[in-house]
Amino acid sequence: MGFVFYDTETTGTDKFFDQILQFAAIRTDENLNELDRFEIRCRLLPHMIMSPGAMLVTGVTIEQAINPNLPTHYTMIRAIREKLLAWSPAIFVGYNSIAFDEELLRQAQYQTLHNPYLTQRQGNGRADAMMLTKAIAQFEPECFTIPVKDNGRPVFKLDQVAPANGFDHSNAHDAMADVEAVIHLCRLAANGASFEWSNFIRFSQKAATEAFLLEDEPLLLTEFFGFGGQKHYPIIRIGADSEQATKHLCYDLTHDPDGFRSLSDAALLECFTNKPKPLRKVKSNAAPTLRALDEAPAWCLGLLSEAEVVSRAQEVLSDTTFVDRLLTIYEESKPEYGESENVEQQIYNGFPTPPDEGLMERFHETAWPDRHLLISQFADQRLSFLAARVIYAEQPDYLPDGLRGSIEAHIQGRLHFQGECKWGTVPKALAECDAHLLSATGEQLEMLRIYREHLLTLSI
Repeated sequence: MGFVFYDTETTGTDKFFDQILQFAAIRTDENLNELDRFEIRCRLLPHMIMSPGAMLVTGVTIEQAINPNLPTHYTMIRAIREKLLAWSPAIFVGYNSIAFDEELLRQAQYQTLHNPYLTQRQGNGRADAMMLTKAIAQFEPECFTIPVKDNGRPVFKLDQVAPANGFDHSNAHDAMADVEAVIHLCRLAANGASFEWSNFIRFSQKAATEAFLLEDEPLLLTEFFGFGGQKHYPIIRIGADSEQATKHLCYDLTHDPDGFRSLSDAALLECFTNKPKPLRKVKSNAAPTLRALDEAPAWCLGLLSEAEVVSRAQEVLSDTTFVDRLLTIYEESKPEYGESENVEQQIYNGFPTPPDEGLMERFHETAWPDRHLLISQFADQRLSFLAARVIYAEQPDYLPDGLRGSIEAHIQGRLHFQGECKWGTVPKALAECDAHLLSATGEQLEMLRIYREHLLTLSI
């Protein structure tokens, strides 16, 4: 199976509320030879405010973001879907993509009335080259040069890792340049860290990951943290989350099970929210970093020998009363979240019904003057609202007056919101502009000044 390497440049860093402004992708064969490439930009949505900080990173000016000659957001997402579906099946790879770009891409599809799980359907797999880089730094460190900060901590930012490993990344934070940088790193990995590369490909597939977890053998899970650290856990799978079948629950074998067996239910429940945690959660659809125990360096097991880990795993699996108790208390420990009033944060509130999925398809096939007739037919109110917002962004004159006024009120409420919120607002962007203007020079100073003037035109 070949690969699709992709990257996005966005209005900010919030995975629910920011917007993709640029998307770039390169399709390769399984040997990383380029077969095709695709790039597209779009203009800013009516309800979006760019973060001045993101603007300084990407270099996208407000003049570019509102250029009427660019495709609309809806047009861009339709073009991306068409291309990625044509390139499927493939392994979709980005850099920090599972935590960020994938979420932005899901949001973009959800908010334009498409199934958001494009990279996990059609036989596709997904993987994250940042996790690959971190795994190689741990297990095959001779392959990559990893920059370090003054405090000695490693740096895994693409714009520093790629140049440190021979890639001219002078155009960093351009989506296509970032895609090329990721392919460069992956070629180095494929040639110089064959075991990690093989694992990277293997666990990009949910089915392969689940088969590995279900072997009833202890294995090593490596988790990476944002500050550049990592931790290794010998684990054994004991079950799955009752609501998310892809979230596998694994006993952390670094802990003697007797330490948990002796606890009361209340004390054991406390462990799930504090330490020591008896279980680690492994998402089989999120390309976890796994390896068989006999492929793990001894230093990953801490004070335990491989034989002790195996013996402890057998002890846990054979004690079904203990396993059942752990799974029961895990379910009791799950936090209950109230439903968000924001449609973006409702993305995981359930799948559309088959009739609604049919309406979503009809929405895209229907002429703009008639699309508003479908809005009231959605059983799912999220889809009704999103359909109206798409029409407003594309062809507002085709919305009935009352509905158009409602969407306009929603947008104005968003843009000028005065309290704490996750999305970009005019007041927040003005304050951020003023802060950056204190130290900005040259082109960035001019960029910020023009953006500030634009924001003032939006002010009430």
